Amino acid sequence: APGPAASAPPRRPRRSGAGEADGEALLSPLGGTVLRVAVEPGATVERGALICVIEAMKMENEITAHRGGTVAELTVAGGTAVASGDPIAVIR
Repeated sequence: APGPAASAPPRRPRRSGAGEADGEALLSPLGGTVLRVAVEPGATVERGALICVIEAMKMENEITAHRGGTVAELTVAGGTAVASGDPIAVIR
């Protein structure tokens, strides 16, 4: 008989975006598929706020804001494939 049904993928601890050296741009720290976006353009966020969740190797990775500010632009949506270093958002 098959094992228990798989539920949602396990979650990894929050990961900050890799864009700190690039000022306003939040860059993806890993490759994968965006499962969901937690903010909209115009939203005010604090450093560490959830921006999106990226699934990679059956793990959900929470991508958080690298700085506080206003989300000026989102470059991803649910279902978007991203590579490490791809821009996710611009936070000004």
